[in-house]
Amino acid sequence: MPLLYALAGIALLGNGIKAIVSSSVLVSEAQFAAFLQIPVEHVAVLLQAIIAGMVIALALCPLLLQRFQAQTVAIAACVVATAAFATFAFVDMAQPAPWLRDFAVFACFAIGSAALACLAPTALALLLLWPGSSGRATLTTLWTGAAAAGFLVAPQLAKYLLPAFGLAGYFLAFSALPLLMLALLLWLTLAAPAAPTATNAGPRLPAPLLLTFVAVIVAFEIWSTLGSVTGYLAPAALAGLLALLITSSDFLRRLRRLATPTASPGATYWLLAALFVLEVPTTGFFEAAFLFVHVGDEALVADRSTLAASAQIAGTFAAGLLMHRRPAALRTLLLGFAAIAFFGVASYVAYPWVHAHDYFLWTPMVAGFGSSGVTVLVCLAVLPAGRRMPILATLPPLVIMLGTEFGLELLQLVFAGVTALGSASADAYRVLFATQAIVALAVLVLLLLTRRRELPGVDSAMAADRRAGIATR
Repeated sequence: MPLLYALAGIALLGNGIKAIVSSSVLVSEAQFAAFLQIPVEHVAVLLQAIIAGMVIALALCPLLLQRFQAQTVAIAACVVATAAFATFAFVDMAQPAPWLRDFAVFACFAIGSAALACLAPTALALLLLWPGSSGRATLTTLWTGAAAAGFLVAPQLAKYLLPAFGLAGYFLAFSALPLLMLALLLWLTLAAPAAPTATNAGPRLPAPLLLTFVAVIVAFEIWSTLGSVTGYLAPAALAGLLALLITSSDFLRRLRRLATPTASPGATYWLLAALFVLEVPTTGFFEAAFLFVHVGDEALVADRSTLAASAQIAGTFAAGLLMHRRPAALRTLLLGFAAIAFFGVASYVAYPWVHAHDYFLWTPMVAGFGSSGVTVLVCLAVLPAGRRMPILATLPPLVIMLGTEFGLELLQLVFAGVTALGSASADAYRVLFATQAIVALAVLVLLLLTRRRELPGVDSAMAADRRAGIATR
């Protein structure tokens, strides 16, 4: 039981703390500037630095986890994150010169957020320590639900703790969360001293391939940053796009050279591709922006965000419960929750014409319920493959973050392209919402492509558990 409690806490905090930071980042620039008390003109660059740091850190995690134990990487991430946010708190209390404080904001947030991003894949990899697939399914459900819980809790923390303790006190208290995670990791060592906590066992991906993948992510971040600052048709942005195309082609060339057993673990890659595409239309950023601009009701946007996060939690546990009771129905459940997500996203298309308060509230709830269900089911399907090739267990957090970042950039390009043609803002949003619906439909197509491929699902893992005499209920 100590092992179960330790893993449950790691699952919740490992993904939840990162979600708290992400929810603070994915807000309007004015809100974020007011939150950190920095000039608004600095916020765009800061947001890009934070998101880029988190994505690059997640891209580095597979390489790190092939060389070090998951606990070692997680412990180092906790120490770095605590030091970064505590440093910002002390700098803020010292009230230094404005330039020094701005530097502290950039450095501490970029480093601290990147460290916290590493906790999500390491926590998921540590769930492989639990011997039974039913228990791993429960822990994976907690891990997935923790992200939605983080988005739900973060605004409340800022609303009540920030006025009570001030900015420095708030971040000093926030820096204690990685310390709590560190205590759970040390407890895990005591609870399972002989457990194989390394993710560098089994088949390994070549280091040059992983480094090339990191180069692709860095090139993408450079291109997206230059495009946001100078315009996507500016010479600097086009040079960044050229670098992205070169590194991507090199990565694909190396990927094709992999041996078949490593490169084709059944339908795992197809499921991860579906999860990536799902993140593109479900960021929630552009729907909120539309409501801010064309409805102007900030309370509506706040209520909408809270209800959407609650629906994500409900969808996570609904999918986990259904999967626990009917593991053989994994493919059907995936298609069902993906259809729900598509219905919710497709409902955004009517936003420019519908002016009903309730409609704006229930549409993100439907999309969030479906997308969170797909997320936990994909994680449950990938995790058994991680027993044979542990590095695969670290990929879902990277795919989720990459999909979110790619979705923000893609939809921003669509919006900018339509407005550049002389269309009004409302028309641009119509095109953007239609694009989201098409992308959500593509998720269903990708999942249908997995139906005739071997799926390393939880049903076979649970059958193996029964043959080994492990309780699954």
